[in-house]
Amino acid sequence: MRGKEYPLRAIKHAKTRLAIMRAFMERLKRDRFESISVAKVCEDAEVAQGTFFNYFPEKIDVLAYYLRLTMAKMIWTAERKSVAGKYLAKIEAVFSQVSKEWENSNLSCQILSVLLGQTERPKWVEISGVEKRMAFPRCEGIEDTADECFGGWLKKCISSAIKSGELPPKADQSDILVSLTTLMFGTFLSVRFHGCGRRDYHYKRQLHILWNSMGVKGS
Repeated sequence: MRGKEYPLRAIKHAKTRLAIMRAFMERLKRDRFESISVAKVCEDAEVAQGTFFNYFPEKIDVLAYYLRLTMAKMIWTAERKSVAGKYLAKIEAVFSQVSKEWENSNLSCQILSVLLGQTERPKWVEISGVEKRMAFPRCEGIEDTADECFGGWLKKCISSAIKSGELPPKADQSDILVSLTTLMFGTFLSVRFHGCGRRDYHYKRQLHILWNSMGVKGS
């Protein structure tokens, strides 16, 4: 790999962790989460079952890891596609990326179904710079992307948008966060159920409706 050099041990760790995650997610594209066999995943990834549990104590941890990596890529993309200081554009760029990442509707619905069935938020999963780089080798500099959850990143963008004047000074950050989260999952499910197909278009449309309702100029 070019750029920063990592110890062989760290590279091996990342390679194994990614192999298990990819094998698991491939099975999730066609099988229900509950029916996925750890033994079969290990067979696909060519690792021992003990290795699986060393990296992921529970199956839900694989999903948490996948979502953390995906979020890192979305933040990396948003930061590069939007102009510095334009925080609403960053949010729109992330939604556009979500539309692309969720092209496999079956996989996305499976993930949503599993998350909705949890009684608490999945555990925070740490991801290293080498894991980010190996997962997305074409994303130059992704290893330096902030390691944060989607909600945390949105909160930062909302707060910065208020401070910069993009959003009204008295805008309620919690209300906006709930609206954006509802928009993300609600639009996805509506497009799927109604067979509209143009997910990216509907994300942009719903975001503009939200911004207009708040009096954002030029939205």
